[in-house]
Amino acid sequence: MSQAARVILCAIALLLCRTGLAHDQSWEHSKWLNLPIERLMDMADKDIANGNKKDTALMCYTIVANRYETSLSREQKVMCKDANMRLWSIYFYDFYDYPKCFDCLTRALEIADAGGIEDANIFLGFGCMYQTISEECSDDELGATALSYYQRALSVGLKTHDDKHADMACTDVLAMAHALGGLKPITSTWENYLQLPENNETWILRRYNKMLYQAFSNVENKQFDDAIEVYNRQLQLIDTTQYSRLIYFTHVEKAKVHAMKSDYRQAIEALKQSERIAVDLEMKDCKLEVYGMLSQYYQRLGDHSLREHYYNKYSQLRDTLTNYQQLASVSEMEFRNELKGMEQEMTDIKRHREVMNIVTLVSLAFLLVLLVLLYLVYKKNRELTRSNQSLYQKNVEMLRAEEEERRMRRQLQDKEPLHPDDIGDNQSDADVKYKGSHLSDEDKQQLLARIQEVMDTNQEIFTPDFTLERLATLLGSRYKYVSQVINEHYQQNFNNFLNSYRIKEACKRMGDIENYGNYTIEAISESVGFKSRSTFVSSFKRITGLTPSQYQRMAQREAQF
Repeated sequence: MSQAARVILCAIALLLCRTGLAHDQSWEHSKWLNLPIERLMDMADKDIANGNKKDTALMCYTIVANRYETSLSREQKVMCKDANMRLWSIYFYDFYDYPKCFDCLTRALEIADAGGIEDANIFLGFGCMYQTISEECSDDELGATALSYYQRALSVGLKTHDDKHADMACTDVLAMAHALGGLKPITSTWENYLQLPENNETWILRRYNKMLYQAFSNVENKQFDDAIEVYNRQLQLIDTTQYSRLIYFTHVEKAKVHAMKSDYRQAIEALKQSERIAVDLEMKDCKLEVYGMLSQYYQRLGDHSLREHYYNKYSQLRDTLTNYQQLASVSEMEFRNELKGMEQEMTDIKRHREVMNIVTLVSLAFLLVLLVLLYLVYKKNRELTRSNQSLYQKNVEMLRAEEEERRMRRQLQDKEPLHPDDIGDNQSDADVKYKGSHLSDEDKQQLLARIQEVMDTNQEIFTPDFTLERLATLLGSRYKYVSQVINEHYQQNFNNFLNSYRIKEACKRMGDIENYGNYTIEAISESVGFKSRSTFVSSFKRITGLTPSQYQRMAQREAQF
């Protein structure tokens, strides 16, 4: 089933779930609008703590966040601010809805500023958002913005004696500064942090941060073995599930140092530890990072099979997260509509029921449209599959026909051997244009036959550095004559002519499952002389009408029958 079809089916399931629950829960949810802020926060916090579905928590936190007014008490304003921070956490770690995350953080900061409330966690949230986006976009300016928010979070944490968030902010400051090029710009921030005492509640994280600073310093001074030794001591210090993300992070940083030493096997071993943590705790963002790094390191080792394995896992997870973001956006829109419906129900129950009936009809209509779209997608995919299969068969038949033609040509050449030294020997070096060429038709035919013989039999054409000049050398002729014959007979330049032979050879190898069945597209491309994957793909599509992936899948499917 295509990705589009899967997305549509997920949307249908989500719609049915929301529609079916709307009638059952609408009256219960509507009563929450009259509950006190304290009661709503307690309900939501318990729901999160018990690991239940987050629908109830989202509803309660949203109601509290929208209750904010300047007339509220300071304690209630703090709760409204905290409700926005809880919403940020859910939208960031569960729904990956970054615009909504920024909205929640901005509202939390506005409430804090208006009420004179200082909260380091708000700036940690902003830092996390900018860091995530900077890593996805490879944008150092956004990374610098993230670092400034982390430094602000640390400053506020120190000022308000918020040990928990101060320690968290320090870890982020060190990691971000190191990623951006060095620890020197944060010297004053670090010195302020060193003034903090290590009490019973903070000694582990503060000792961890001091080790982290030392490890990063060692890396920046190229003292890689010392850095690895510090990371090992860190892992012994935080060897508890309470610090799973820190353990994950430490293994990743350790892997990076091994990679700097070109010790990719040790780097992979460290990443395997990170992978286990990410998988066990279902940390999708961490799994995405570690799969990408494993793919790179296996490639450095030359293990193309495992490189392809982890690259596929990386790509599949990335696509899954993209689809999940789209579905979460649909869920959020329906959630807002449901909340508006509840507010109307409190003033007019009858009106609410009418609205729900309309929603049901619209949902059914929407479902019908989705079913029609699903059928159209299925039909289009079926037609596309048939068309691709037809193209594949035509290419296979063409390769067979060309192979038979080569066989016959070789038989004729065996009977009447050619003498390449006699081709074009009456031409002077000054005659460089086709218009002035004195090649006779017989010369051209002889040279053409020699060109075909070399292209059919010489494996050197599948090396990346094969050129027109090299072909002319093999033929014992001048490259201008060779170029002329290729242009006049095949109506194309040498590069396209060469690429057509390489693409046809690639097709043969894709069809040779016994010898090339485990080859990736990149490996096939390189084996026939292409330096660039993009050039290979565009040439393959132009010549065969199919992409390399489509052709390879069909060849593998054909080999199974």
